[in-house]
Amino acid sequence: MICIILAPSIYIRNQYSNYYTVYWENIENQYNSYMNSEEFLGHFLEISYILYNLEQRDEKERKDAGDQNNAEAQEDAGEQSWNLFEDIYGQVQSSYMEYEDMYPYLDYRVENQEGTLMMQSTANTGKVLTPESLKDYPFGVVIAYSSWGTPDIQYIYGDFKEEQSLVFRKLISNSENSWHTLMLEGDDYGMERPEGRTYYFGITQDSLKRYLAEGYGVGVYEDVSGMMSSTILLLMFLVAVLAWLCPLLPFWKTGSGKLLRAPFEAVVFAVLLGFLLMEASYAGMLEEGSGIARDLNTVCWMCFFAVVYWASSCLRQIYVLGPAVYVRERTILYPSRGYIIKAWRTVKGKVTGWFKQIYHSLESIDLRENGNRAIFRIVLCNFVLLAAMCFMWYFGIMALCIYSAVLFFLLRRFYNDLREKYRVLLKATNQIAEGDLEVEITEDLGVFTPFRTEIAKIQTGFRKAVEEEVKSQRMKTELITNVSHDLKTPLTAIITYVNLLKEEQDEEKRKDYIRVLESKSMRLKVLIEDLFEISKASSKNVTLNLMEVDIVNLFKQVKLELEDKLSEAEIDFRCSYPEEKMASLLDSQKTYRIFENLLVNVSKYALPHTRAYVEITGEMDEAVIRIKNVSAAELTFHPEEITERFVRGDLSRNTEGSGLGLAIVKSFTELQKGKFTIETEADLFKVELRFTRIS
Repeated sequence: MICIILAPSIYIRNQYSNYYTVYWENIENQYNSYMNSEEFLGHFLEISYILYNLEQRDEKERKDAGDQNNAEAQEDAGEQSWNLFEDIYGQVQSSYMEYEDMYPYLDYRVENQEGTLMMQSTANTGKVLTPESLKDYPFGVVIAYSSWGTPDIQYIYGDFKEEQSLVFRKLISNSENSWHTLMLEGDDYGMERPEGRTYYFGITQDSLKRYLAEGYGVGVYEDVSGMMSSTILLLMFLVAVLAWLCPLLPFWKTGSGKLLRAPFEAVVFAVLLGFLLMEASYAGMLEEGSGIARDLNTVCWMCFFAVVYWASSCLRQIYVLGPAVYVRERTILYPSRGYIIKAWRTVKGKVTGWFKQIYHSLESIDLRENGNRAIFRIVLCNFVLLAAMCFMWYFGIMALCIYSAVLFFLLRRFYNDLREKYRVLLKATNQIAEGDLEVEITEDLGVFTPFRTEIAKIQTGFRKAVEEEVKSQRMKTELITNVSHDLKTPLTAIITYVNLLKEEQDEEKRKDYIRVLESKSMRLKVLIEDLFEISKASSKNVTLNLMEVDIVNLFKQVKLELEDKLSEAEIDFRCSYPEEKMASLLDSQKTYRIFENLLVNVSKYALPHTRAYVEITGEMDEAVIRIKNVSAAELTFHPEEITERFVRGDLSRNTEGSGLGLAIVKSFTELQKGKFTIETEADLFKVELRFTRIS
């Protein structure tokens, strides 16, 4: 066991130097490639641009400070300097950041056309840069700008000067690179082109490596992690296999003991934790020792492979005990499966309930209302789910696929439910259209639920329309019958008496015949006039001459003119009038006819030797007229029927009358925006009129 654990640990220890050598070879190749890249060489063109503008800024600060000696002027100069710096940094932020990153490793010198020193930095080596001193640098370059701001590469020093010269010429001629764009658009950003300046740049080998390692992002972990991870995984596999094979040799007596009875979950956790810790630290061990392994490193690897050997031996119990026994005895989750299943069902129920709640909320949307809140809830839920997937990195793609599949099935189910509810609704409307007004929708209609009420209203409206049509047809039939009877009776009498008049020689009898003819003719005239009146009222073809009418005085006038007829009927009228004036905006002639028909109706159908009550009063903004009398005949009709055309209280039709009196009253009242109602209670007949008062 010790040999199995020690062998891979020693092997990893001996590979440290090889890994470190491979690392530096990769770094060297990356350095060489990067030093000849447009990205690296373009930085020096950009830095020359930045240095020139910083030089102009400093010169402006010195000039402003020299012209103004007071403290306020110094503060203004500093503020102007800071504003200029912000302009430079804000417009060419990426270029200035490259300058700040490279500045600690870079030596430079700036001269004007006369060779005067303008700026320099020797903090890295302490050497003053000249064309001669640049020969000592592994990389150096001299860039000269003409008075027009055109750059020229005068000298390049180092092992790759030919390759770098070609790259510089390509950069200067290529208008797509960043420094060239900076040069062309610099004036728009408040920048100035370098004019009449020569820039010397030099960087040492160590500085270049440090810059590339830190700024370019080249590190030990990235270079060796893949190689070391593959080796470690292979060694872990070999150790695990040997841990399974050793107990097959009985004389070694391995593969048993209390230490190997660890639960499955603890074994898996220990292996994963150990692998993650070693993967996170072995590159650091390698870099820290510069390729030389330390004793502490060997101990760490031995502990790691010991964990692997122990974990494999524990998992071997699956083979020894059998899968079923191992799951029952060597797992933590199996004894707690009841609680786990219960928890899973609870979570599943909560999640399912949440989804069902969202689903049913879509079904219960009322399309008559503004749906912004429902849409907002849907978008918010979708946003939360997509945001959670974004935090899952690569696993988010898998989660997005699962989410899309679930969303597809939910939408398909919602669409199928919606189509089924629409089919039920369409079937019901088709049945109604075919004349089945008794159809009833018992299914849940979801978003179409409001249509259930509307369909019920349509059914009620259709029933009412059908009833009205049937009633209208019945009334037409009765109208023809009644009109025929009422017109035929006086007309037959007129024809009969005309024939008698022709043959009669007795003068007295002829006079009697003429009186009868006059009476029947007047009867026929009244009947025809009433028929014309009700026809015009029903067709709304009546012109109203509205004026202020005193209802009390008009009623008194009508009653006075009918006094003889009312006395003959032997009816005792008890009238109650208000003291104040009761005025309404009415047509006096039509209102006169209303009162006349009502009083005549009382004289015809009231029981003789009884009292009739008339009450005129004001209620709120209405004038109310109530008339009550005891009927001579039994009241067997419905109150609404008596107002129909050619309907009489005397069903035998023995009394004179057209049957149009109350129909005319109702029509004239409604034409004047009034209300007319009839009530019966035993033999008591009650009429009520309501007109809007003039205040």
